[in-house]
Amino acid sequence: MAEDAYSYISRFVTLTDEERKLFHQHLQIMTCSPKQVLTRVGDMEQHVYFIQKGLVRKYFLKGREEVTVQLSSEGDLVSSSVSFLSGVPSDFVLETMEPSTLAFMTKSSLESLFQNSTNFEIMGRLITLEWMLYKERWDISRMIKPPKERFTMLCQEKPGLMNRVPQKYLASLLDIEPETFSRYKKQVAVESENP
Repeated sequence: MAEDAYSYISRFVTLTDEERKLFHQHLQIMTCSPKQVLTRVGDMEQHVYFIQKGLVRKYFLKGREEVTVQLSSEGDLVSSSVSFLSGVPSDFVLETMEPSTLAFMTKSSLESLFQNSTNFEIMGRLITLEWMLYKERWDISRMIKPPKERFTMLCQEKPGLMNRVPQKYLASLLDIEPETFSRYKKQVAVESENP
């Protein structure tokens, strides 16, 4: 199981055998049932989760409405990153949507790794950079791209989500009305039947 997390970080750095052993010592594994809350609004985020199996939704509360900002599945990292990186209370809820297996590391474990080796510092910097670039790209698409284009982009980038995530959460993620999402979904189904 920990090999999946190691494969993820191998995209950023090549660890020595000693560093790899140390990485595995700090990595913990947890299994979760659906709707298990990992982080609540107001919590100080102390974990970064790597999803080995399952699905995690990240959302904030706007009055009584839950606004989905991230849907993470196998191979993704998820955290209330602003809270984790800057030590402020989380504005987000992280919650599993399916039975999930997560590899995670605590903030103190990561800091210990950073002190141990510059390789781990480089890893942390590059992963943070990837998070920032992804977030900015997604924010720009939500602000600039028309709804149909956002829908198409999601279908292309994460096609499996359509069958795993309730439509209301996907519509919220794309910042479109559920009815509009439903209409786009029907159009795509018709287009695939009549190419």
